[in-house]
Amino acid sequence: MTDQTSGDNNRDHILYLETEIKKSMEDGFHFLVFTRNLERHFLTYTLDARRKFFFVMTIIAILIYNLFLFTDREMLTDAYRTAWQIRLGIVTPCMLIILALLHYRVFIRYIDFMADFLIVLSASSIIMILHFSHHPNVVHYHTGIILIIMFGNIVVRLRFWHALVVSSLIFALYVLTVPEITAMQPPVMINSSVVLFSAIIISLIGNYQIESALRRNYLRNLLKEIETIRLEKAKTELELISSRDVLTGLANRRNFDTFLNTEWQMGAQYRTPLSLLFLDVDDFKSYNDHYGHQAGDVCLREIAEVLKSCIHRSRDLCARYGGEEFVVLLPNTDEKSALQIAEKLRKNIELENIPHQYSRVGHYVTVSVGVATMMPQKILPPHRLVELADRALYRAKDLGRNQVRTLDEKNLSP
Repeated sequence: MTDQTSGDNNRDHILYLETEIKKSMEDGFHFLVFTRNLERHFLTYTLDARRKFFFVMTIIAILIYNLFLFTDREMLTDAYRTAWQIRLGIVTPCMLIILALLHYRVFIRYIDFMADFLIVLSASSIIMILHFSHHPNVVHYHTGIILIIMFGNIVVRLRFWHALVVSSLIFALYVLTVPEITAMQPPVMINSSVVLFSAIIISLIGNYQIESALRRNYLRNLLKEIETIRLEKAKTELELISSRDVLTGLANRRNFDTFLNTEWQMGAQYRTPLSLLFLDVDDFKSYNDHYGHQAGDVCLREIAEVLKSCIHRSRDLCARYGGEEFVVLLPNTDEKSALQIAEKLRKNIELENIPHQYSRVGHYVTVSVGVATMMPQKILPPHRLVELADRALYRAKDLGRNQVRTLDEKNLSP
């Protein structure tokens, strides 16, 4: 899938979500969860930015976490080597592995669970250190768990429900295991548990507010993007309308002039021939006079459909030049090929068998076609090709109509 196609699909998907976006803005999202489709888009929409942010935060976490290697040496003289082994042999390698995994897109979708794992692992490492040390200073190490929870909930900004589960799990581990593995006195244990619980509540409140603001900004950004998409579509539609002939749906004269100038410059640059077919409906005034203007409009639309069905290359252009006149611009096409295409168009229009009892050529609508081919030059104006094709058209008219004629460039006086 090309980038353009992917971008178009994304814009269409955003427009599809507009109703859900507006409803979420009006009703709110008190549990920090959108509707299923909107939640999926939100996670995808923020994933890349979250990956970059989490990458930086993990590096910072490694530095801060290992900064306590110095305090381990001073505070826990009986178990600092074990503490170092835990920090440098278990937790830090896990953090580095997570950093490496963030470079692979297949793992990025699990980024929230990676963050959960590192927070729980870091807090568990502090509990393990509490287990191996019997030094009186170990009672102060519960502050490390507080710092880890605050870092995860406020700095890393775990998703709220992830933060709630992770914080609850850490608190449960602390309350259930610490009294069994340390000599912490009950009053100290109660105080440290209350402090830890308070830190969890405070950080969860902050986490909730941060994610709520993030989600609201996401919705506002989507609404702005929707407005931009609608403006771009309206602009495109206006440009399309201004470049199309209302009656036939072909390119109009203005669009043809622009396209001719572009292809003339391209032909001059790459030295490729440019051909032009100039078509005129034979005795169209008589057709309008006897069948009426509505029938004339229908006739022109049918001729336009024949042109569309015969011209398939992406760079070729069919246009209504004015009245009953049509032009077909054929980039990188020599005279022989242009004559073959012109003859095919003439025959197919005649085979439409559109009745024309007042034609001097036959009983059906026919066209005369003038063909011109030039090798574009930057010193020459593009309208010389039009003039040459117009001269060829008049020649076809003079020689009896319902035919294809061409002129050499030498027949065009300066």
